[in-house]
Amino acid sequence: MADWVQTQAGPNAMTLCIGRWEVRLVPHGWVYVPDFGIRKAEEGVVPSNVTVGQDTLLAGDKLSLYLDAQLTMMRNTFQDPAIAGPMPAEFAGADEAMLLMVKHRPLNGMTVVQVQTYVRAAKWIGVITLTTLEQELLKVRPDFERFSKALVILPEAGVA
Repeated sequence: MADWVQTQAGPNAMTLCIGRWEVRLVPHGWVYVPDFGIRKAEEGVVPSNVTVGQDTLLAGDKLSLYLDAQLTMMRNTFQDPAIAGPMPAEFAGADEAMLLMVKHRPLNGMTVVQVQTYVRAAKWIGVITLTTLEQELLKVRPDFERFSKALVILPEAGVA
C-alpha cells in the first residue's frame, strides 16, 4: 500500500483546493479537512494537523515585512515561545519562501511545535503550518514534507 493518497486520478478527478492552494496528495493515515488542510487520523493521541492558509501582503514586496508582524504576534500570544528562524526556503512557483519553527507550552503543559512555511507570489502570501506535540514531530515531519512539496500555488483568478 502506498504511503500517501494521490488526489488527482484523471481529467475528471475532483480537485481539492483551499484558496489558491491545490492539494495534490494526502499522506496515508491523514484525512483532508475542507477549508483547513489535513489532520492525522490516529486514535488516542492529540491529533497533529497541517493548516493551509493565505493572506495578502499589504505593504512592500518583501516577505520579511509580513514575517516581522507574525513574529510580534507570536511573542504576544504564546508564553515564552522558542522561535527558530525565519530562514530561506524553496517553494515551486513562489517569488520567495521562508521557514519558521515555534515551540511553546499551552495551558495543558504539553509542548507544542509549529513548523511554518511562508511563501510569497507577488502580493499573495501562502502559509503552511504543521502543529504537533513535540514528541510526535519526528513521526509526522516526513508526511508534512511530502504534503507541502505536493501543494501547488494556483494562478490568481482572471490571470492566465
